[in-house]
Amino acid sequence: MSIILSPGHYFGKEQQFNENAFFKLNITAYQPDTHIGAHYHENAYLSLLINGGYHEMNRRTEDEVRPGELLFRPAGYTHANRFLEQPGRCLNIEFKQSGIEELTLKGSLPQQLIIYKPGAFSDLYQLLYAFLKEPANCLPEEHIVNWLSEVTDVKIASRLPWFTQAKDILQNEFDTHHTIQSIANRVFVHPVYLARAFKEKEGMTVGNYQLKMRAQKAMELLFTTRLPVTDIAFSAGFSDTSHLIRVFRAFYRCTPHQFRRHLNS
Repeated sequence: MSIILSPGHYFGKEQQFNENAFFKLNITAYQPDTHIGAHYHENAYLSLLINGGYHEMNRRTEDEVRPGELLFRPAGYTHANRFLEQPGRCLNIEFKQSGIEELTLKGSLPQQLIIYKPGAFSDLYQLLYAFLKEPANCLPEEHIVNWLSEVTDVKIASRLPWFTQAKDILQNEFDTHHTIQSIANRVFVHPVYLARAFKEKEGMTVGNYQLKMRAQKAMELLFTTRLPVTDIAFSAGFSDTSHLIRVFRAFYRCTPHQFRRHLNS
């Protein structure tokens, strides 16, 4: 008989967690040679193996899971696990029922176990890094919706009447942190469809486009004002000066201070 795990619960020892209305993230640790009997979870979730290794066993198959590999387990999927000689750690990304309903993602989630190779989806590894670095400040919506836009079969129309409006929001509203969900609500499209369309049309995610627009605004202010870089960061919508410097360097290969110094030389 399979054990049922209620939302948010895992057999491993929880080391850290964060959650919102849509998802719960946690990292669970497992001792060497741990055997976990047949069980299933009420909610669907992603599990990324950080280190160690284990066997994933169900009625049909047995797979050895290696570090960096990512598993999607649908709600109600019965499986058992056997960890190997090394301690294991997993990042778990659980889809709450309330989140699935609000984001209307139910039809978008895979319906069977899927094992992905390491590095297959850059957004989820960015999410892992951010969660390990600052678990309390990690907001997963965009990373996860971007993953969904890649794994679901979404066909993008040639004409998108709402697309210009979505871009205008990101290009002009620097005082607000926009999420895929907030923009989707304003332009009346599904968040997964918006994420896929943005990646296809612009070659980047909504989040990266937002950072690009903010970096461009900072560049404009360097040319047209004498504001201190700290004030430029605030005016362009960055959380602080260090955030501006990181993003500015990524797009322009120098810091705002270096750019201004050469402008004035």
